[in-house]
Amino acid sequence: MILSQGEKNMSRFLEIPSFATDPASLHKEALFYTLNGFLSESKNLMDSPEYPERPFKGKERELIQLLIDNSDYKLRMYGSAEELLENINIYKCFPGNMKLFQTVVELYQNRPRIFPSMKDEKYIAKSDMFVILQNMAIEIGNSKFSDLPAILGCYVKSRMAKIENSIEFVKFDEERFEKLYKRMKERISLAENQATPAEFEQLVTEFSKLNESEAIEKFKRLVPSRMERIYLLENIVKLKFRSTRKEYTSAELTAVFFLHCNIHTSVLEAIISENPDLFLPRGEDSEAPVTLRVFEDGDRKFLMKSEIFNTKSKEPFILETITMEELFKNHEILTRNVEFIRYPITRAKHKATPIQTPSGGFCILAIDYFFEVMRELTHGKKAFQKLKSADVPQFLENAFGDIFFLTESPYFIEYHRTFLGNQHNLNVPAKDVRNAKKDGFTLQNLKNELAHLGLTTTFPEIQDYAEVVYAEVDKRKKGSVLRTCDLFDAVEQCQLICVLEILPKLKKFVHNQRGCHRVYGFKCEDCAAENSKNQKDQKLKILEKELENSKIAHQKILEENQQKSLEIQELQQKNLRLSVKNETNEVKMKQLTEKLAQSKLSIDYGTVCTSNASQLKIQCLICEKSIESGEDQVIRCPLCKRRFHSKCAINWLKDHKECPACNGELPTL
Repeated sequence: MILSQGEKNMSRFLEIPSFATDPASLHKEALFYTLNGFLSESKNLMDSPEYPERPFKGKERELIQLLIDNSDYKLRMYGSAEELLENINIYKCFPGNMKLFQTVVELYQNRPRIFPSMKDEKYIAKSDMFVILQNMAIEIGNSKFSDLPAILGCYVKSRMAKIENSIEFVKFDEERFEKLYKRMKERISLAENQATPAEFEQLVTEFSKLNESEAIEKFKRLVPSRMERIYLLENIVKLKFRSTRKEYTSAELTAVFFLHCNIHTSVLEAIISENPDLFLPRGEDSEAPVTLRVFEDGDRKFLMKSEIFNTKSKEPFILETITMEELFKNHEILTRNVEFIRYPITRAKHKATPIQTPSGGFCILAIDYFFEVMRELTHGKKAFQKLKSADVPQFLENAFGDIFFLTESPYFIEYHRTFLGNQHNLNVPAKDVRNAKKDGFTLQNLKNELAHLGLTTTFPEIQDYAEVVYAEVDKRKKGSVLRTCDLFDAVEQCQLICVLEILPKLKKFVHNQRGCHRVYGFKCEDCAAENSKNQKDQKLKILEKELENSKIAHQKILEENQQKSLEIQELQQKNLRLSVKNETNEVKMKQLTEKLAQSKLSIDYGTVCTSNASQLKIQCLICEKSIESGEDQVIRCPLCKRRFHSKCAINWLKDHKECPACNGELPTL
């Protein structure tokens, strides 16, 4: 992809500066991506000497490998460190991720996501505008004090709180953002140059009279923050207040740090106030278009009803959708002055990327929620290794009955990590999936593993699905041989098929929500029927197309034949005229030959023929009979002087206008 010059300039504000990168954010994102409890002990690693230090850029794989090595083998299902990191990077890329991942203290760590509109214009979420603002501010402030970016990050996050629940978007205007950065830099430089020694001395005097707690309170008024960020702020101020250098007192160091913090935050405040369309909620009197997300999942496009109508769903945790066609047909008035933002739904291997709701929460599609819950049950809680076969249907009904419906319309479910944990008590020991051999595992190994885990007791028919699942896992493997993570996938998929076969309602739900293709080797009767119907419809469409093409070809042939007939008629008429002309020329040649012969006779014998004696017989070209000498019922062509019988000429002129000899116009009789 070729970037424009503006995009190249703006890329430095989209990317988090390397000096600001922090391992804590990726660590928290890994906690959310992996199954509940798999990394519960990993927080202790933060104090480990092996834990990566800041700046963190380029050490991401190192951290993930550290988490894998200290997970008590629980992360084997996620593959290599590179694969897990790749999936986390897909999963974490969405507006408002800081709120879900609870990265309150850290600087923004994730690159903002750019969305195209239906008009193919670029847009960015308002919440992500604060990421750009942060990157601009800390790039300017990093050269002053090493702790200044942290203070500026706290300030930016405190200001972002006003639109924390917003799902508004603004145009991604590279030129405007570049001007905004230059204005910020110029104002900070000007304010720093205008700071007088007297002002500095006044601050030094003030801080020399304050104790540590009073100094912290002064900074708090400058940077209002949540409790977690206040703790960070307190630590920074304490370090400044307790630090001394040979040439500077602690009061002087604290005063100069406060001065720069004050200048930078004041400029940030001015930038936000001057650009309310970028950083503040849309006012009711605003003329800017309303932005609505159009979610795209394969060939389906739909919107969230609560985003359009500002209404709550009848069912808790459920967010219904509406298609673009329905919206324009039934609610056309709501589409005026609206910019539709295309929002592709993305999925990592094990989890779908969360989506912010109008109420400030997060959700995923119901079909994604189903697969994530099933993964939690199979590998997290190992539920089907602990349940009796007879208890499975009721267990599934209890787990899914209230949230999965038989509608064909896609719908969202709000994101709650503790949903299952509050409903099921499965604290019974169960076996772990064993490691695959270095050279991979076979179909028989898979069947043996299903028996080893006790799943053949819960699902007596489970080994019947092993072959189709094994073939599909083998097809999708990333390594040269089937690895342990592939064995986890195969065990999970075999259980999935069994669950769907046990509960028809769940099977119908998966079909209606277009999830059948995500179950390896699953044979869905509804899909087969639809495919058969689609094939028939496709064949009918092909036949209709062929018939239409045949009609067009036939019509073309008719038109070509008609054109050829006209050309043939024209050629026939031309041929007739040439034949007549040829005959005329032959007559003329004969006359000339006879005249020449007469002339020769006169010369040879010295005899002179009188005009009456040498009269030639003239032929009528129409009837091809001679015109007798002295015959007065004749007509002469005014051009070639050729004579015809009057009767012959009258009959000829009924069908023609031209002289049969020269094609000149004959006089009308």
